[in-house]
Amino acid sequence: MDLKRKIKKVLRESYGDFKTNLEGQYRDRITEALLQEDIRNKNEWVTYNQVIIELKHNIKDNLKVRELLYRLTDKEDPNNACIEVIENIKTKTPELERLYYKIMNF
Repeated sequence: MDLKRKIKKVLRESYGDFKTNLEGQYRDRITEALLQEDIRNKNEWVTYNQVIIELKHNIKDNLKVRELLYRLTDKEDPNNACIEVIENIKTKTPELERLYYKIMNF
């Protein structure tokens, strides 16, 4: 299995099925980011994906998930997008707080 398929398989296992066009665009965007050689960029995109997973599975705020997916697929600065979305969450989990500070230090 090639690396691109492996990445998509792992994303599907952690994220769930990519049902909408927006989710498919995000899957393609993060897959391309993870295929790059730059280790720092890969680490950043893994962190952004962790934010989405936290919003989706633990906070269960699908509106914020979609907002962040739009912003990440729209070529917006992913750091700013994640920070702004997280700052607008009223009740943050400890994991979301950790991810927030990690992104602030990128």
